[in-house]
Amino acid sequence: MTAQKKTAIVPTREENYSEWFQEVIKEGELAEHSPVRGCMVIKPWGYAIWENMQKVLDEMFKESGHSNAYFPLFIPLSYFEREAAHVEGFATECAVVTHHRLEKTKRGASSQQAL
Repeated sequence: MTAQKKTAIVPTREENYSEWFQEVIKEGELAEHSPVRGCMVIKPWGYAIWENMQKVLDEMFKESGHSNAYFPLFIPLSYFEREAAHVEGFATECAVVTHHRLEKTKRGASSQQAL
């Protein structure tokens, strides 16, 4: 049996990767939990890493002829309902979009209605 290298973070990466990763984020002061359950506040060091990742990936995308796109995250209500069935208090802390301004065109694609 070989001895594992000791680290300041417990558990080790090999023991429980998910928990280890969360501890690295916390100890590195990259992000912290927000008062809103399930949300994180990205702190300056963490945001700097994110910006550098974006810069490198943006250059790679453009060099390969691809374009960036950004989409807000919308999750179907049915997914939240399924989650609420087994996570106590989950549904009461979610913002829900109940309508949109898109309508089908003759070709079947969605378009934004005039305001």
